[in-house]
Amino acid sequence: MLHTIHPMLSQVDKIVERGLVVFDDIRAMPLYNEPFVTDMMTVCVSLSGWFKGECDMRPITFGAHEAAVILSHHMLCAHESSDDYRAILIVLAPAFQQEMKHQYPDVYRDLQHYHYRQDVPLNEAQFARIVDIALLLRDISRDDSPQRTRLLGNMLEVLFTHLRDYRRTNGVEDHMPTMHEELFSNFYHAIEQHYSESREVQFYANLFNLSPKHFSAVIKQQTGIGALEWIHSYVVIQAKALLRHQQMTVQQIAHRLGFSDQAAFSRYFKNNTGHAPTEYREMA
Repeated sequence: MLHTIHPMLSQVDKIVERGLVVFDDIRAMPLYNEPFVTDMMTVCVSLSGWFKGECDMRPITFGAHEAAVILSHHMLCAHESSDDYRAILIVLAPAFQQEMKHQYPDVYRDLQHYHYRQDVPLNEAQFARIVDIALLLRDISRDDSPQRTRLLGNMLEVLFTHLRDYRRTNGVEDHMPTMHEELFSNFYHAIEQHYSESREVQFYANLFNLSPKHFSAVIKQQTGIGALEWIHSYVVIQAKALLRHQQMTVQQIAHRLGFSDQAAFSRYFKNNTGHAPTEYREMA
């Protein structure tokens, strides 16, 4: 299933246009063994089987009768799923997320918990209720009623409130981030904003008024992965996405990513992937 294009990625234009789309017959996760970053937010309801992958380079496993909330801009990679894996995905486009955050600030403030733990264990009754809500969202999302956005917002409020209550009922405490976790979260957001501006640890350490050595040590201690590797990984993922999905020349991609010229980008890409950009594009 290598390089299988997932509906969530192949139908980006539809998701952006509709704001919220529900895929009710998912049998695989996006781009097997290829990390990706998306500005979509996803609620996954696992109906059967299991899925294994990574979120921000940390292992994750979702089993049957679980829900998961995956916020936008996380670094995701699918590795393996069982033959009977099936799920419902509720996908929110960036503009729709912002609209919902404005209308339901308290509900969306609680979503910060999912930066650190994505899964929500459910018992049978809870699972049945979440599936019912997901399918109702699906039906509303396919309608073109003038009340569509309002109804979707109301149902999302119901969904997220239920998930919050279920995780607390089932013993999952609200996550209170440590100082080091907050530093990494802020670092990751900084990479999102500045990856085409700088690929140096010094630049990011300066943003937080820390020495590069201390900054790198904290990131390594917190995540097990060095700051420079985080930067390289994010840039490479963006480069791969452009090579795979955009009708741009390598020179144009180099410019988009902030490299001085095509040769500099090609060296960087090959050093981090083992392939030249044109080779990767042919493979993908």
